[in-house]
Amino acid sequence: MSISAKLYVYPMNIMMDFLDPNKKRAHTIRLYIGYILMACALVLGSAILFFEARGFDLNRKTGEIIQNGLIFTGAHPEQASIYANGRFMGKTNNRLTIPAGEYEFKFTRDGYRTWKRKFMLGGGEIERLDYIFLFPNKLSSTEITSYSKAPIFASQSPDRKWLLIQQPDNFMSLDLYDLSDEKNPLVTTISLPPQLMKQPAGSDDNLKLVEWSTDNRHVLVEHTFKDGHEFVVIDREQPAKSLNLNKLFDVPIYKIALRDKKPDKFHILDKDGGTLFFADSKKQLLSRVADKVYSFKSYGDNVIFYVTGESTNPENVSVNIIKDDRSFKVREIKASTLYPIDITRYDDSWYMAVGSNSDGKVYIYGDVFKYLDNKPSKTPAVLSIFKIKDLSNISVSANARFISAQGGSQFAVYDAEHASRYQYDTKLNFTGSQKANWMDGHRLTAVTDGKLRVWDYDGINAQTLVNANPNFLPFFDRDYDYLFTLTPSTKTQGQTVFTKTPMRTPADL
Repeated sequence: MSISAKLYVYPMNIMMDFLDPNKKRAHTIRLYIGYILMACALVLGSAILFFEARGFDLNRKTGEIIQNGLIFTGAHPEQASIYANGRFMGKTNNRLTIPAGEYEFKFTRDGYRTWKRKFMLGGGEIERLDYIFLFPNKLSSTEITSYSKAPIFASQSPDRKWLLIQQPDNFMSLDLYDLSDEKNPLVTTISLPPQLMKQPAGSDDNLKLVEWSTDNRHVLVEHTFKDGHEFVVIDREQPAKSLNLNKLFDVPIYKIALRDKKPDKFHILDKDGGTLFFADSKKQLLSRVADKVYSFKSYGDNVIFYVTGESTNPENVSVNIIKDDRSFKVREIKASTLYPIDITRYDDSWYMAVGSNSDGKVYIYGDVFKYLDNKPSKTPAVLSIFKIKDLSNISVSANARFISAQGGSQFAVYDAEHASRYQYDTKLNFTGSQKANWMDGHRLTAVTDGKLRVWDYDGINAQTLVNANPNFLPFFDRDYDYLFTLTPSTKTQGQTVFTKTPMRTPADL
């Protein structure tokens, strides 16, 4: 038979099969069975992927179905050894898939202090232990500069590159340290123009940080003197262009903050319970925002969170928020003398915290704008309420994930990522209204009893580092490889020394 004949006969056979009812029925049955098997395979595959995504697995030894969790690890410095319930799990900068359960994790590295944490890992949960900071066992400080007495003012730029230290014997002169070369920081002296201040500096004068602009060039400070105070924007690059805001704006300034961290835009409160203004130093414009304001915090250029006396109950004050010129009432809280307040955004969600020291309550809110857009006639639901005695401060971590409320040695922390909360007492000797500050995105610091203390956001892994002056924050270089402090000299009585302390062992530098 020719090739063409074979090609002709084959399709004719197929056609004959379909003309046979029995063969046609069998073919249909086989087709449906194939479809059913394919559907079963798809369902089974999807189920396997679904359960694997939620951490389910098979124990190869016992045959039991277990549920795993995922842990991401990282440390400063890399790499550190990981132990889970005493079992070695490898090195950091890694991820671990382990069965759900209760764990004690330990991170170690030769020459460094051990970091530990106990927690319950749920099935399908992700735990990030990638923020671990291992401090050296031995901390050795070296002197960079000696001052005849303690400086009045010192502050570091947000990018941790620039450090300003006011010369104690010359109020209008500041040492500017460039920490780019952390081993040998360069220092220059900048002089503020004599006409910047209202009056010549006296023995009672002081400088206090308000905040830095995100341009890392301009810093807003408060100058206090015997009969009052004034606010100044220091330009570290061109000191002659530094600006006295009290001279520029024709209103009293009780409190002030940068708007959107810009050096030429401000929110000004003229008195306690007074009028809140928006001010522009370039255009020299002043416009009213709200009245009877006691406390406020702005975010970006269109959001202001504030406490006002315009309340329906004379024993309360109202907590309001403004966005894009729209004003909302969030809640009423008990009238007091102090209203700690803060606002931030984390993972594209808004978080707000406000409290009153008269009843010691802190209220945490999230996504207020979404709630108010949908239900403008109702006040939004609160995410969490903390009870803190002697409430004095609310602050947000550098990564915007944590909101901390402090009252003396007691702390309450809200974790925006996991919607979890922590409350603990550090037992540290805070004096007066002394505040703890965020070292980074996960650690708090404070100087108590002449020592620099550091602890994790949840109160664990507390460390005592070096001698330090409680009037100044600890300063770190960009990579947290060196710590810089101002501390009383151990060699010459009355002197203060500016020191650096490696945060790595000599072998790791």
